[in-house]
Amino acid sequence: MVDKCRYSLLSEPLFSVHIQENEKTKVSLPQVLEQLASNEITSFDALQPHQRQAWYSFLVQLAAIALARSGEPRLVTSASRWEELLLDLTNGNEHPWCLVVDDVSQPAFMQSPVPEGTLKAAKYKADVATPDDLDMLVTSKNHDVKMHRIARPKIEHWIYALVTLQTMQGVLGRDNYGIVRMNKGYGNRPMVGMASDLRWGSHFRRDVELLISAREHLTEQYNYAFDGVALLWLPLWDGSKYGGLPLNQCDPFFIEICRRIRFAHGDKALRCWKANTKATRIAGAKEFLGVTGDPWAPINKEKELKVLSLHEQGFSYRILHEILFSGNYAKPLALETTAAERDGAFVIATTLVRGEGKTGGWHNRVIPVPSKAIHLFGPSSERKELSMRAQEQVDTASDVQKFVLYPALHALLSGGSDEKVDSGKINRWTNAYNADVDDIFFPHLWESLDLPRDEARLRWQKQMFDFAHKQLEDAIGSTPLPSIRRYRAISAAESIFYGSVRKHPDKFISNQQKKEEHDNVTSLQ
Repeated sequence: MVDKCRYSLLSEPLFSVHIQENEKTKVSLPQVLEQLASNEITSFDALQPHQRQAWYSFLVQLAAIALARSGEPRLVTSASRWEELLLDLTNGNEHPWCLVVDDVSQPAFMQSPVPEGTLKAAKYKADVATPDDLDMLVTSKNHDVKMHRIARPKIEHWIYALVTLQTMQGVLGRDNYGIVRMNKGYGNRPMVGMASDLRWGSHFRRDVELLISAREHLTEQYNYAFDGVALLWLPLWDGSKYGGLPLNQCDPFFIEICRRIRFAHGDKALRCWKANTKATRIAGAKEFLGVTGDPWAPINKEKELKVLSLHEQGFSYRILHEILFSGNYAKPLALETTAAERDGAFVIATTLVRGEGKTGGWHNRVIPVPSKAIHLFGPSSERKELSMRAQEQVDTASDVQKFVLYPALHALLSGGSDEKVDSGKINRWTNAYNADVDDIFFPHLWESLDLPRDEARLRWQKQMFDFAHKQLEDAIGSTPLPSIRRYRAISAAESIFYGSVRKHPDKFISNQQKKEEHDNVTSLQ
């Protein structure tokens, strides 16, 4: 057995973790699940930030599948029992839980069997030198993340990179296809959910329980097979054009793979082999636009149903407002509130933005939600009030940028003339303005619940003008202008800025407001 199957996740302590009180220890996969269920793990040592989403999703889906298939009524807190449940998923075969299996006709962890018989016959190539070469990050230059940086990788480095690749990657050149839980090949897999606190264990337990409770509904809604294929590295896969697995033959929580990968030992070191494919692992993956019942993926309901594909701007207040309050997105299962959040919670949004031959950055945002606002996330009439206030904040921030800050900056940079100015030159200050808005958008929204709506609107409006004025002042102080035009440019910019309220009363003064409110607004000048 030792010669045929190496690095068993079931029986070997391959993962370095910190548990409560900062104690460091090495554990197996069943022990990871045991300690998560007991809320003991505080961190995974070798796990990189951009890999956290993939590893967390894998653990939650795996636990939910194992518990649902076994009929266990609650989370298991015994490593030996977890080992039994995981072996049940593979019919007692330990090979699918080993990183290296010499017999390539057998599945290995996250690695499908090779029906051609040998890696050479299947045209596998051993061109992956380190775990970061296997990972999904596209790093063409040594800027943000260095290439080949893990010179002496441990087995856990390879495992995290493998899970990230197989469950998060999209299209990367010809014959390198991506996952089905993504809107098109150059999209990304977003994760948006809620948790009562930020500990691994409590978040894990919450989402596992949510998934199990929704299992029957997801099966019916997406036409899954209740006892379908759960671990997509178990069936044979030849990578041919018509070798994909139909989605309706899968378990609702299936854990997918998107690439043909095999690990082997050579020259006393671990070697990673990969082969191209002619189609996606899930047949017709691009037709689903990512809409597969992924419990963390917001679904855009406008025009056609499709999973959110985040852009390089990340989870800005604008996109989070769209997801949480606008009604344009179907909320993912993980955003449903539970009894655990009654005293407050956190909205957690994360993803690695991908593009055509590039990486658009790892984006992670955590938004504290006070107890007084939690019930507004549910299907209540008060939710409409929160949605309206959020929309007003977005509109006011946009109006101040469009009708106040931008034209003032344009006047300044053009020297007070009618010359056109490249918008890219103005973006420095509009981006800084939006960053300021982002910092306070949600805290102000929660605080506004204690204020009359009109008062909350006016306070927000004043704050937006303050932010805009700060950027105008920065532009005046840092923009080089010919001395002969400097004072003219500053005068024109300030005139536009301070005259904007009177010029656009429909944008900044409600029709219900009387002269008293008008005075409050003009006092901003």
